[in-house]
Amino acid sequence: MREVILRVPRRAVEDVLDRLLPIVPGGVREVAVGRDVELRMRGDGLPPASEIEAASGRWPHKISEVEVSDEWRERRLADYEPDVIGGRLVVRPAWAPSSDADLIDIVLGESAAFGGGTHPTTRTCLEWLLELSPAGSFADLGCGTGVLGILAARLGWSPVLALDIQPGSVEATKENAERNCVEVEAAVADLAVESPPPADAFAANVPAALHAKIAAAWRGTGPQAGLLSGFDPDEADEVIEAYAVAGLRERRRASVGGWGVVVLERD
Repeated sequence: MREVILRVPRRAVEDVLDRLLPIVPGGVREVAVGRDVELRMRGDGLPPASEIEAASGRWPHKISEVEVSDEWRERRLADYEPDVIGGRLVVRPAWAPSSDADLIDIVLGESAAFGGGTHPTTRTCLEWLLELSPAGSFADLGCGTGVLGILAARLGWSPVLALDIQPGSVEATKENAERNCVEVEAAVADLAVESPPPADAFAANVPAALHAKIAAAWRGTGPQAGLLSGFDPDEADEVIEAYAVAGLRERRRASVGGWGVVVLERD
């Protein structure tokens, strides 16, 4: 199968796509490369490379053509590039090759559970968790795939407890913890009616109303640090105020992908 790659400046993409899309029946995939974008096209029905190059118009560009496998598994593997989080961590699917030995390598199985490392809030929480110094127990509330609890265990937090209301998420967390050779105790729990477990630090990816219940349960006796997500950025002040009753104060906040993320620490 032919693959043609046309590399153009970012500012040129819209203009070039206007000329490319009518002549490329299989569509165009955009891949950011520094200040440029690679416009990748595949298929035996592609027009000649010279016709594709002409679509670049007046813009500076580079064009290349290669043969790629007809087998989708081989193409997926060839396309894979590790995304390093916080300069220290790679979260990858089980089919992808292992990362650099100097990086923390977390492997997640395929599941419908939330939190594969690519969602903006998950990624931000992973980055900020890397910056916390391990100091005791850790609770992953609304654990999804368990990736935050798994990273906590890899960093040295212990014991690590992961809770979720969805049995499928709990099962995914157990499988992923085993896959990564770490100890994470995972269980089904409804934090709307059950108290959160004692912990020295925690991550909670839950709606704002549930954050309020968790904070109330920890009134005066809460953890030393927390990573919060799962709420609208406009709700951040309300969520932070709720945790103030547990002696936790805002240290950092961000709005990523339309969601709020907050770091709390005890005074």
